[in-house]
Amino acid sequence: MVAVQMQFTNSATADTKNLHIEDAKLQSGMRVKEFPEIELLPAGETATAVMGIDFCDSTQAANFQLCTHTRKFFVSIQPPVGELMRSVFLTENEFKKEQGQLMGMNEITEKLTLDAKCLNEHAIVQRVTASANLSRVPCGSDRECRFAGRTVTSGSLVLVTVATGEDGSAQLTVNCEKMVIGTMLVKDILLALTQ
Repeated sequence: MVAVQMQFTNSATADTKNLHIEDAKLQSGMRVKEFPEIELLPAGETATAVMGIDFCDSTQAANFQLCTHTRKFFVSIQPPVGELMRSVFLTENEFKKEQGQLMGMNEITEKLTLDAKCLNEHAIVQRVTASANLSRVPCGSDRECRFAGRTVTSGSLVLVTVATGEDGSAQLTVNCEKMVIGTMLVKDILLALTQ
């Protein structure tokens, strides 16, 4: 499950009681692990709760009602695609072997021009790992950055390569058997590297 931390602030003048979740409307296969009911949230106070959502490797929103003793609020949480994965450690040889098995329909390649503030390896690593929960894979080339992760629910491998050229040009390659996740991840990483 993906951990979702929620912070509630009671900005009313009266206490709020029995803060809880009801009526979850989820896509097939999705599950929610509700946070324990907050029995009392005094006026002006803040409380934090953590819930788990199994998005089932989908970017569809989890919909539910946040209820108090007097009111109900409709809540919709749509996950960023980068939060649907967990980082994994691979060696360079493991990465190359797995990438070789995820070619063809499981590979998306895009050419791009790196943002002026993103021309060094440190900036590329920082922007990719901020976009997705991936870990850095060791690489023998100083012109490539590699990253690996697995989708939270199915454990499908997600591989990312950023190969840089001399003039600020680069090529982004994402290998993933989950095509929707791969396509959305390409868009997010392209945005992170070019702006």
